[in-house]
Amino acid sequence: MTHMEITILTVLIAVYFFIELLILLYYIRISFGIKAQNGDDFDYLFHPTEAPFVSIIVPTYNEESNIGKCLQSLKSLEYSNYEIILVDGGSKDDTVNVARQYISPDHVIISNKLPDGWIGKSWACHLGYQASRGEILLFTDADTEHKPQSLARLIKIQKDTQSGLLTLLPYQKLKKYWESIVPIYYFMSHIASGGGKSVNNHEKKDSFLGSGQYLLFTRQAYEAIGGHEAIKGSIIEDYAFAKVAKNKLGSLYYLENHRLVSAHMYPESFNHCWTGIKKVLFAGTKLTTPRHILISTLFVLWGIISPVAVFIALYRENPFYLIITTFIYVINLLAFAKYWHNKGDHYFLSYLLMPILLVVFVIAMIFSALEIMIGKTTKWKGITYKPDMNAGLN
Repeated sequence: MTHMEITILTVLIAVYFFIELLILLYYIRISFGIKAQNGDDFDYLFHPTEAPFVSIIVPTYNEESNIGKCLQSLKSLEYSNYEIILVDGGSKDDTVNVARQYISPDHVIISNKLPDGWIGKSWACHLGYQASRGEILLFTDADTEHKPQSLARLIKIQKDTQSGLLTLLPYQKLKKYWESIVPIYYFMSHIASGGGKSVNNHEKKDSFLGSGQYLLFTRQAYEAIGGHEAIKGSIIEDYAFAKVAKNKLGSLYYLENHRLVSAHMYPESFNHCWTGIKKVLFAGTKLTTPRHILISTLFVLWGIISPVAVFIALYRENPFYLIITTFIYVINLLAFAKYWHNKGDHYFLSYLLMPILLVVFVIAMIFSALEIMIGKTTKWKGITYKPDMNAGLN
């Protein structure tokens, strides 16, 4: 190796190390030194006369395999004052019949026609809202399961934090190999949002995050932002709601690291998982600030380039470079592992395969962008939608 080659390589290593150090410092700032957001520090007991009436709205479409477990968990809630409303978008399977075994047929709404400009899930939630009587509105998915104390605890947290919208990341159950991409998706959402501390800081208007698996609104806040009708064309309604609630009401609270609610999103097939992730990626970038997009891109590059840098150092047979690049790679894996701790099941091999998963994530993003920019449509559960990319921006 010539002196010139050594000099160039040293400069590249120095630049690489400096950029990754800045990224690492950003990650430490958004991920450490904040109070655990698990709800354990809140007194969740209500006097019966203080418990607000809650309407739990569950949108469904072909959820036969999930809806029984979901409704059973909702029926078992240790809360005295609530109703469950299920809105089905014309399921082709036995979803409705299963649902009627758990809740009154009067609380099962069937809608076979989707109005122009609406996404199916948002339309179902809108119909559920119109039929509801609750002072509190909980929109939750059919693939969720709820601990008996979850509703009482979370309503108390909502009251104590004075949040118009309380949303949480359910504990993610992972059983199939293709579900390894789920932790990557949420990890990148964490980076793009600026972290939970910023999300829950009312002054940080560009930091917001939401999960459609659990959206707990006060009725007043829901109506103040226009409900689902305000974001009816969004394919990523939870993120849009979080942005609107944060910017219009300054009243968003995000919760994670708990086991109050769990979810299993994509057990059916690789294609189900692929389309579920792909449909929301590009839409999410339209709501995210350029600064957070840049930071997220650097994190993706860090994860993909880190092992490549290690192999280059091995090839060059330079112990100093090898130590630096290996250190950076290991820190990257530890950052990912630290984030996912207590948020879902683990495939420990997925940490070692993180660079490959990030490549899959990038491919999904490319397909998502091409699908929306060229085709102007996206598919979910066999239904083609034309999403409104401006929903949540105005």
